[in-house]
Amino acid sequence: MALFGIAALVMATVCGSIIVSGWFAGVIQDQYERVFWAGAIAAGLGVAVLGAAAVPGSTDDVRAVRRIRLLLRIGLVMFLAAPALCIGSLVADFFY
Repeated sequence: MALFGIAALVMATVCGSIIVSGWFAGVIQDQYERVFWAGAIAAGLGVAVLGAAAVPGSTDDVRAVRRIRLLLRIGLVMFLAAPALCIGSLVADFFY
């Protein structure tokens, strides 16, 4: 549950910082904007996947434990990829 809260807080901070700085979709070039939106979608899906992993359920069942572990792994990969895509697209737009 803590991972879900931390992921949501970090993504809100990253997205808020981007908006406050004036870097947002529609201002950057189309090719980099697609990467930005891929990161934004990955962020939303990552939070949703971590939320699905946090749904209460039985941990006595081996399948349930595997499901939770799989969802956590997928959520963490998305959580790490999302800011990299968003910030990477902004940096690429700035320098290219």
